[in-house]
Amino acid sequence: MTVTVGIDPGLTGAVAFLGSEGKLEHLADLPVIRDGKLAWIDAQGMTSMLIDTLQGRPARAVIERVQAFPGQGRSSCFNFGVVFGSLLALMQARYLPIELVTPATWKRALGLGSDKRASLDKSRLLFPTADLTLAKHDGRAEALLLAHWRLTRGAPV
Repeated sequence: MTVTVGIDPGLTGAVAFLGSEGKLEHLADLPVIRDGKLAWIDAQGMTSMLIDTLQGRPARAVIERVQAFPGQGRSSCFNFGVVFGSLLALMQARYLPIELVTPATWKRALGLGSDKRASLDKSRLLFPTADLTLAKHDGRAEALLLAHWRLTRGAPV
């Protein structure tokens, strides 16, 4: 029974764990460490979450493939890259297969656009027990949808 770990990267990102039947096992904001303006993934916190949730079961990670956008400042791009790189390194250190998917690919497959509210609405319909009560939970919603996309439409890793 392989667990799918959906990750919406970023400082306000999240991680969702779905069992092989698509049942939500765990949903959380990404643990982050900050030092002034620099921030990165708390590897100990994330590792503990992986160990506690997976309990030795095989898993695979699907992570949104992110990129810099025109108009983003250099500092913002750097910080985003640090978080993304932290996640990739952590998944590799835990021996989890990684699949990177662009937002356009998974959102198109689920009938979504760039509207974060639409992602929240769809996640609330698919996962009514998930804690998605606030508008700021769009990272959680997208982590859930990434894992859902992988389970229902993604190609095998």
